[in-house]
Amino acid sequence: MKTVLVITVALLAVIGTAQQANAQTTPRQEREEIFRAMADEMRRNMMEIQVGDLARAYHMTYTLTIRRRLGVHATMGSILDSDTGTVVTLSVNVRVGTPKFDNTNFFDVSLGFFGSSDDEESFRGRRIPKELSYSSLRREFWLATDASFKQALEVYAKKESALKNRTRIDTTWDFSLSLADELVDTSMAKYRASLAEMQSLCTDASAIFREEPTVQNSRVGMEFVPEETFIYTSEGRRGYKVETFAGFEVVAVGQCPDGMVVGGTHASYALHMHDLPSRDSLIRAAKAVASTIRESATAPIIEAYSGPVLFTGQAAGEVFAQVFVPNLVAQRPPLSDAGFSANDRFLAFQNKIGARVLPEWLSVDALPSLKEFEGAPVAGHVVVDDDAFPAKDVKLVEKGYLKTLLASRVPTKRITSTNGHQRGGAAMFDVVKLFTTDKKRQLNDKTMKARLLKLVKDRDLPYGIIVRTALNQNLLMTGVYGIAGSDFPIPQGEGKMGVLDVYRVFPDGREERIRGVEMAALAPVLFKDILAVGTTFYVHNLLAPSVSPSFVTGGSPYLISTMIVPDLLFEDVELRPFDGDMPRTPYLTSPLAE
Repeated sequence: MKTVLVITVALLAVIGTAQQANAQTTPRQEREEIFRAMADEMRRNMMEIQVGDLARAYHMTYTLTIRRRLGVHATMGSILDSDTGTVVTLSVNVRVGTPKFDNTNFFDVSLGFFGSSDDEESFRGRRIPKELSYSSLRREFWLATDASFKQALEVYAKKESALKNRTRIDTTWDFSLSLADELVDTSMAKYRASLAEMQSLCTDASAIFREEPTVQNSRVGMEFVPEETFIYTSEGRRGYKVETFAGFEVVAVGQCPDGMVVGGTHASYALHMHDLPSRDSLIRAAKAVASTIRESATAPIIEAYSGPVLFTGQAAGEVFAQVFVPNLVAQRPPLSDAGFSANDRFLAFQNKIGARVLPEWLSVDALPSLKEFEGAPVAGHVVVDDDAFPAKDVKLVEKGYLKTLLASRVPTKRITSTNGHQRGGAAMFDVVKLFTTDKKRQLNDKTMKARLLKLVKDRDLPYGIIVRTALNQNLLMTGVYGIAGSDFPIPQGEGKMGVLDVYRVFPDGREERIRGVEMAALAPVLFKDILAVGTTFYVHNLLAPSVSPSFVTGGSPYLISTMIVPDLLFEDVELRPFDGDMPRTPYLTSPLAE
């Protein structure tokens, strides 16, 4: 008699009639049946999968994900869309060859960006039915394993061919094996959200923009995403975790009299709904975005600037996350069929362990164990990584000097073992704190502004710059660009970052908002010249782009992360005005202006 495993919609904790989602764990007996199906099919495939004298499979990883979602979008006080849904996916990663040399760390464009072409069986993020029997689950893993194995053989052959006539200087192994183990994290279970409450908040927040004629387009979104993950490897390593994510986003754009399109954004993220700011706070945040658009419409444009810049709050978190932190992740740039590295992003620190990367009074720690910091939620909290290893707290930079990097099971020249930071397809940062114990370098708001103005005077500049809000890359691509298109001036090229709330500060302390500028020539080396930091920390939760490109790994393009940073005073940063033509303003006046 066949053992039947049924995962129902109710078991998956999505209650359509009540329009709510629960972060509820699958009962232990059902969990064991899922793992049994994964283990039995993997054992069979490891024993039987072989094609003549071609390379054998030496390692496999199976991942099953049950993702539930409540999502709402609204504009001008009306619902655009709302959905409640459950998606079950599986992913299979087959390695052929040996840990010393296998099919990975090689990018072949001809095979498609996400692991298989349109006419092949998918094996990464393969969507499967929500109701499964033991036999059908094995069948899905069998099909995905077969597809992954076929591609692994093809890539292995191409990798061998590409390196056949080349002398390899870097002979670092492609993978590190481990012992069997089991990790379980259900600490985030039992949280829930109500679609009706989310709809009410989004409609009220989006209605604010009806009263702001300067705003041409806007959108307010909210989502709650519980996710249940099963991980099983051919070594017998098992991982089971329940993770949740809650988010509230506001994006809006308007147009200045000269045609320039300006934008405003706000995002609040947390592990679960009750850790988000209060309803009143989120409504005020939407009002602040409307004010940003209104004030930017009449703000002046400045010429190119090079001088001291103070990043405060959210902007400090963004510049740290976009420019410095990605370089703290151990990377193995994949070779291509031309025999050279296919990716050179964020490699500044790969060979700098032991070198100074910050002033000698600044340090950096990775702290995935944190769930809150000084009362603020830490959305990047992780217990178990995607390799089923414990996510470890790591001292990355100590008094200016780089100690190590965040790593997965893929070895690099300097980092040969994992510290539990595999997320979304490759090694990735989660919770990162920048701090100092030197009280002399910590300045309160008044003293920090005075220090900025002293630098302005010493360099005989007409003003200094304060940046309070920077443009998040996820909000840019999924929000602002979605409602403004190519009319919105987007920073393009390495070392550039968009900014939204920017002020010039005159010697008498007066501040004036400016518009139409971008940060330029940003590089990790600039952080060596930080002159001072604030006395308080800002907990910046953000959706950060994956360090390793998702089109290479087949993983997630954006991952929730947290930066814990004080205000940052830089000695010299460049601002440049946007170049290029601007769209014409509407011929007709907005009806809201009446």
